[in-house]
Amino acid sequence: MIKILLTLFFVGCLGNSGQSVGQFYTSNYCTCEQLQYQSDCTYMGPQCTWTDNSCSTLDCTKITDAKACAANLKCMWTTNSSGESSCKLFTFCSQFSGSSQLQCLSISNNCPFTDGTKCGSSNQLYACSHFTAQQYCQGYISQDGVCMWTDGTGCRAAQDCTLLSQQQCITAPKGCKYTENKCSQLLCSDLTSQESCTYVMDVIYKGYYQLCSWNSTTAKCANAQNYGGLGQGNCYQQTMGTARWVSTSAGGECLSCYAQTLFALIVALFIIMI
Repeated sequence: MIKILLTLFFVGCLGNSGQSVGQFYTSNYCTCEQLQYQSDCTYMGPQCTWTDNSCSTLDCTKITDAKACAANLKCMWTTNSSGESSCKLFTFCSQFSGSSQLQCLSISNNCPFTDGTKCGSSNQLYACSHFTAQQYCQGYISQDGVCMWTDGTGCRAAQDCTLLSQQQCITAPKGCKYTENKCSQLLCSDLTSQESCTYVMDVIYKGYYQLCSWNSTTAKCANAQNYGGLGQGNCYQQTMGTARWVSTSAGGECLSCYAQTLFALIVALFIIMI
C-alpha cells in the first residue's frame, strides 16, 4: 500500500502578497496571542492555554501531546535514554535519527528530510526529478509537491488534480472531483448544500484555499468575496485557523492573521491511500 500526502510540505516565507480576497493560506496560522475568545483558543489545540481572559502559547515543556509538540515549530518531541518522551525547545534536526520522512516529522515539523539515517531541514529536500525509480519517488514530499510516478514521464510533483488517478481523486474531497471519467479541480459551485459550502482547496500542492459563501436566495454556493459572511462562531474554524474574530466598536469582524508571517510548514492536509 502506497501512502501519498497531499498537500504536502510547502516551506516558505508567506505574507499577504498575492493573496486574493476570499482566499486563505494554511501557512498563515493565527498565533495563540492573536485569539481573543476562549472557544478559538481551545480549538487551536494543546499548544495554547486560556488564562486570565487571554490566550497564550504554552511553553514547550508543558505540551504533553506528541503531535502538538512536533507541529509547533518552536518545539521538538524527544525520547531520552530511559525511553521517556517529552516536549522540549527545538534546537536542530541533524541530532535525530530517522529512516523515513514521517519518522523525522514525528520529532519536529522543522525536519522533513532524511538521508535514510539522520533527519534534516526542509532546504535539504530532494526535487522529484532526483528519483529515477518508482519505489523511491512515490509519496516523497519535496518542496515542489508530493512526488508521483507516472509511466512515460517518470517522477514529478502532483501539482494538479488532472494528474491524479480515480482512487487518489475521490479521496481528496476538498481539492478535486472525479466526474466523466476524469479528475478535475473542485469549485465552490460544485458544493450543493449550505452545510458543505465552506471552502475548497484552490491550489492542491500549496495549501491555498478559497472560502465559499452560500446564497440563500438562489440556493447556490459561490466564491466568497471577503470574510464578511463569517461570524464569531465560525470565523476561526471555517478559515482553518488562519483568521480570528476581533471585537470592534461596531460589534466585531473576521480578520486574517496573515500579518503574522512565519517560515511555515504545511503537513499532511489530507492523506491519500492507494
